[in-house]
Amino acid sequence: MVISLIRAVILYAIAIFLIRLMGKRQIGELQPSELVITMLISEIASLPMQDNSAPMLNSIIALFVLVSLEILISALSLKFHKLRTLMQGHPVIIIRNGEIDVKALKKLRISLNDLLSALRQKDVFEISQVSYAIFETNGKVSVLLMPDYRNATASDLNLNPEDNGMPFAVICDGNYNKNAAKEAKIDLEETKRITTRKNLTFKDILLMTVNKKKKYEIIRKDKNS
Repeated sequence: MVISLIRAVILYAIAIFLIRLMGKRQIGELQPSELVITMLISEIASLPMQDNSAPMLNSIIALFVLVSLEILISALSLKFHKLRTLMQGHPVIIIRNGEIDVKALKKLRISLNDLLSALRQKDVFEISQVSYAIFETNGKVSVLLMPDYRNATASDLNLNPEDNGMPFAVICDGNYNKNAAKEAKIDLEETKRITTRKNLTFKDILLMTVNKKKKYEIIRKDKNS
């Protein structure tokens, strides 16, 4: 029992490390080769957990070889366009100016219902409103609406809104985030001065966000502030 537990912990840690090594994509965004590698990793890692007589070293070597191959192929794909196309495919236009490309759908083996479902997930219910719909290599559909149906932007309205930048979580659940603070251009001492003025310590704060204009918002653990 103890041996099985130790083997499971070791293989779990190695599998997590290798998945992180491959990158931070979500499952729905994996390219075909990445999805295959992910499935193989889970399968190979599970074998020594199920059978204590199976050599764990063999599985660990196989896992590192697979991930090394994936990283090598990814690096080569960045350099060689043909290899990238071979491994990942290429985006396919399935709607042009409100007209469905039936041949493209058949080639991709996508039914009309699947297409309509993908459009609805983009809040598009009328095909005639679509300027272009593109089937991406990760299986998702990108949609560009006709100009008349796009949301108006500040530029369209001749407005010049102030750019306050993105708010960064400098303190999250009582912990100071050095990287977020660096992005917000606020140091530890300045953060402490702000919290001290509010009679708070870091441990009292659930979330503190700061943008590049030094505008901050603090949410206490017990109530909003």
